[in-house]
Amino acid sequence: MSRSQGQRQATARTAVLGAGSWGCTLAWLMGHAGRPVALWSHQPAKASLLARRRRLNHPLRVELPPAVQIFADLEQALQEAEIILFCCNSQSMRELAARVAPLVGAGATGDGFRRPVLVSTAKGLELDTLCRMSEVLRQTVPDLPVCALSGPNLAAEIVKGYPAASVIATGDAGVAAFVQQQLSVPTFRVYSNSDIIGVELGGTLKNVIAIAAGASDGLNLGANARAALLTRGLAEMTRLACALGAHGSTLSGLSGMGDLFATCSSPLSRNYRLGKAMAGGLSREEARRTIGATTEGIPTTEAVCRLSNRLGIDLPIAEQVEATLKGKNTPKGAIMSLMSRPLASE
Repeated sequence: MSRSQGQRQATARTAVLGAGSWGCTLAWLMGHAGRPVALWSHQPAKASLLARRRRLNHPLRVELPPAVQIFADLEQALQEAEIILFCCNSQSMRELAARVAPLVGAGATGDGFRRPVLVSTAKGLELDTLCRMSEVLRQTVPDLPVCALSGPNLAAEIVKGYPAASVIATGDAGVAAFVQQQLSVPTFRVYSNSDIIGVELGGTLKNVIAIAAGASDGLNLGANARAALLTRGLAEMTRLACALGAHGSTLSGLSGMGDLFATCSSPLSRNYRLGKAMAGGLSREEARRTIGATTEGIPTTEAVCRLSNRLGIDLPIAEQVEATLKGKNTPKGAIMSLMSRPLASE
């Protein structure tokens, strides 16, 4: 790499699209390291409040660094951006990408790939098409490189300054190195991985198991039950991911097992809290209102079960989570259904 390329990477501008908990966390993280960041909110009132107060309330109450600029105008937020982080929920990804598409051009650079680089941070599947988020971005903005960012990244811990690691996935090593360098800061270590299918599916599928883990803990079933659930859950995740083209080893990494462990053991996880609330007697909608934020595991569970039916793959935990979410079973009944399945080899 030439000196000029290194300087360009060190000052690359990032646009963070979405001022929810994770978008604000990433903007704060990079801004805290002195990286220029444009944070966009689709809600003008929220953007105005953030710009005026320069303070986050979620995931924690912290000051916004000076390097973070706030925008309600999408075109302004995207100006000169070399990396665009899509920090929306999975069901709104296509709509947001369609708005971005006419506002960005593919600019050639000396390092062999075009700018800006599109990065999905959403962990879910599009319910109508069953597409992964990188597929949605490629279909909607076809002329730009696409990556996925995933890993055991609980936002509140990151804003507290706790160390965390994540994975940037793309098939282009040059793109991966560029984004990896831009997103890595002293407390947030980013690894690269060429298996974008495995990385995306690991982050997506663990949401289903997290709902089950929350239900197990809500029923006070103990550590043995949780360990069995996570182990068999990882087997389900790997089985489906490999059938869709992923490498099995990816599911043993940060974006698979790592994210699974973090999400299935922390009350900071929305999906875990959903399962636990339902085990406490709340309906799905009551639990959602209690959480008060997007819970990706709900549409993901339905999408995963559709995929498993299409591919003829047995996913008993996902099936029981879906039955519980749709009111066809209770958390306790779902556990008993799993325990009473025919005996089999591991």
